[in-house]
Amino acid sequence: MTFVPAHEQTPPAGWYGDPSDPTALRWWSGAGWTEYTAPRLPAQPVRPSRPPRPPRKWIGRFGGWIILGCSAFIWLWLFGFSLLLGAIAPHANDDAPAVLSPYLLLTGAATAAAAILYTMAYRLRPDDRLTPSRLVIIAGVGGLAATLVAAPVNSIIDVLSGGTAAHPSGVALVCAGVVEELVKISAAVILAWRLPVKDARIGLFVGGAVGLGFSVIENLGYLQEAFARGQENGMGFGVFLVTTIGRQLTGPFLHPVFSALLGAAVFGAARAGRFRLTWSVVLAYLAVAAAHGVFNGAAWLAQVLPWPEAARGGLLLLFDLVFVVASGLTWWAIARRIRVSTEARRAACGLSA
Repeated sequence: MTFVPAHEQTPPAGWYGDPSDPTALRWWSGAGWTEYTAPRLPAQPVRPSRPPRPPRKWIGRFGGWIILGCSAFIWLWLFGFSLLLGAIAPHANDDAPAVLSPYLLLTGAATAAAAILYTMAYRLRPDDRLTPSRLVIIAGVGGLAATLVAAPVNSIIDVLSGGTAAHPSGVALVCAGVVEELVKISAAVILAWRLPVKDARIGLFVGGAVGLGFSVIENLGYLQEAFARGQENGMGFGVFLVTTIGRQLTGPFLHPVFSALLGAAVFGAARAGRFRLTWSVVLAYLAVAAAHGVFNGAAWLAQVLPWPEAARGGLLLLFDLVFVVASGLTWWAIARRIRVSTEARRAACGLSA
């Protein structure tokens, strides 16, 4: 045995490697070795740790398509039930007026907006400092507030320019872009006043969210009017269905795109967390308002041209197609430019994408 002089510092009591047997452990009492031994356990191989899986977010990256699919299922379910009821009792509803289902009205007005808003919320990053719940609140509150202000202003302009509810004036339709874009961006700025991050990327999200909320309320009005018009002229749900399809296809490329692009300009001009009115902001507003007015003016022009209805409808459809493609490409180009500049800034700050 090896003895350690009392005046030297000794290790605390415990199991240590046996000096006389490298395959065993021996108990050290704190003052000397004892007769108690134990076998030394073989070293366990160290397994490489797997990187943790990122948590699943809500219904996944394809959640927007899932929302669209659920909406389509609702329509198939309701119309399938109507066909079944009609086969069982063909004349059950002959003595009552047709009633628009709230499910058809809600999904017809909000399906595309809900799918896009989900996709936007899914793409938020932690460093954006903008939560999905707040984005949804901005969409709902901003859309409601903007429509409550824009609707009476547009009506006043329409009355003063000689229009009616059934036949709005061309001046009111063209000026709607000036009014609505100003109201929407004002709502976006107010609701985002205390956001910690204000840059062009956040402007795309906030402006687009307000535009989506605005489009839902506007679509509800269009669909209710289409249903009433279909009941009057005997077209039934046909007018409602055509209007629903048109609004769902063109809606994402109108108010959301206009508001997102203007929001990117306004938020991109902010410095030190403060909004600024710059020439770039003014020019962006004028460009967006002009594009909005051109779209509305084309719809009005198609109604007043002394051409056959088929020719006017075909010309308007072609214009809508060109306009939708142009607005979508514009949004894609600006969003891509903002994404590249944002990633470059993050890389310079040492942040991962």
